[in-house]
Amino acid sequence: MYQRALALSLLFAIAIASSARDACAQNGITTLVKQPRQTAMGGAGVGLADDEFALFMNPAGLAGQETRRFKLIGLGVEAPLETYTTLSQSLSALSNFSLSTLNELMGKEIYVRSSLVPVIQLPHFAITYLLDVQGAIEQFNQANPTFKIGNMVTHGVQAGMGWSLKSGRRATDEWRFGLAGKVLFRRGGYYDVSTAGFLQVASGGIDYINSLVGSYGTGFGADVGIQYVKHIDPKQEFSFGASVTDVFGTSFSSPQAQKILMNPSIGFAYRRQLEFLKFKIAADLRNLDQAVSFGNKTHIGTEVSVPLFDFYAGLNQLNVTYGAAFDLWVLRLTLLSYAEELGVRFHQLTSRRYMLQVDFSLPI
Repeated sequence: MYQRALALSLLFAIAIASSARDACAQNGITTLVKQPRQTAMGGAGVGLADDEFALFMNPAGLAGQETRRFKLIGLGVEAPLETYTTLSQSLSALSNFSLSTLNELMGKEIYVRSSLVPVIQLPHFAITYLLDVQGAIEQFNQANPTFKIGNMVTHGVQAGMGWSLKSGRRATDEWRFGLAGKVLFRRGGYYDVSTAGFLQVASGGIDYINSLVGSYGTGFGADVGIQYVKHIDPKQEFSFGASVTDVFGTSFSSPQAQKILMNPSIGFAYRRQLEFLKFKIAADLRNLDQAVSFGNKTHIGTEVSVPLFDFYAGLNQLNVTYGAAFDLWVLRLTLLSYAEELGVRFHQLTSRRYMLQVDFSLPI
């Protein structure tokens, strides 16, 4: 018991070791992988973490996995609805940079993100090669017309392992521990550009963009996690989890490649299996070391599973999320919507986004 308390204390010591100096309005920007299920559940999953995405959320969850699968394709695409509806107008404005471009883009959020995450999942272990591409042009303040330009590509390898400690096959109490490591290569990030700088984009074109994003940099990172699982009976259980992803932050050798901030989080989950459905509920507090409002740290979600379908709902930073997944053994399609706070206060700057995830997996 002393060793378990010590491990939990060390985890939270790491969580508070970093000051809030890195806190800024980039909650979603620095997320390495956007997990579709957790996103539809309001971003909650630290205490739940019972699928292959535990590798990114809380590696301790890998200790509870016994399946062997190879996800050949894990392709996700997300964007705000406005990106689709104003695509042709935005492309026309961007093709001929001028002062009128400022008016064309004023108040619009042009954002798109695509990721490819194949995963090999074995009992207590998972490894992935990931590729994430993001691009954005945002302009919201006409009185102080500063643009945010996003151009970021990340790829690399992440692997994790989980261990379980319990006494006897019928033990009701289980402690899980997890560790994950990553080697990443990143180019670019998100940059605030003044009106004068934006006009340099107009005159300098791709050369100016390249000067912003720089070259690829290499980064090494680590995630740690712990879970306590109380098996109430064969059909229901309660779990508590804590994790720190990107311990002390993951920096890159290129100074222009955006740092991934450390994210200390805690959460709990409850699972119940009924005759024809499974029910799960989870709640997290994330980004505990960042100087953002309590609402921006809050994530609550639920999942209801019936044969072939999963349904999700939740609150991501107190904004409604929802989604559904169709699972036909090797093929899984997930469609969801979520809203994310880009500011440090609730509803300071809210972005509603839509995401499609296509997974093709085979047992191994």
